[in-house]
Amino acid sequence: MNTHKLALADFNLNLLVTFLVMYNECNVSKSAQRLGLGQPAVSGALVRLRKHFNDPLFIREGKQMRPTAKALALAEVLAPAMNSIENAICKENSQPCPEAGEDQCTTH
Repeated sequence: MNTHKLALADFNLNLLVTFLVMYNECNVSKSAQRLGLGQPAVSGALVRLRKHFNDPLFIREGKQMRPTAKALALAEVLAPAMNSIENAICKENSQPCPEAGEDQCTTH
């Protein structure tokens, strides 16, 4: 790892968890419920993510939120990385890792 100032130092990694749940659920309310947060908290996280990535990330289509091309590309990189982190945490704590769920959203 690079010992210079890390880009992660100024970034809230919980936003990435919110992003991936949103990517899977394609719905702010369902994402909030899955995360144990209120809908305003998820909406606020999306605002910060949109600003950071300079992209809307999700576009409302009816009752669902469709991921943009940038969101699709981010999820492709972030999902395996987050799974690796989750597996490392589970192994360290000698806990069974939760099964990876199927994407609930059918728009991507």
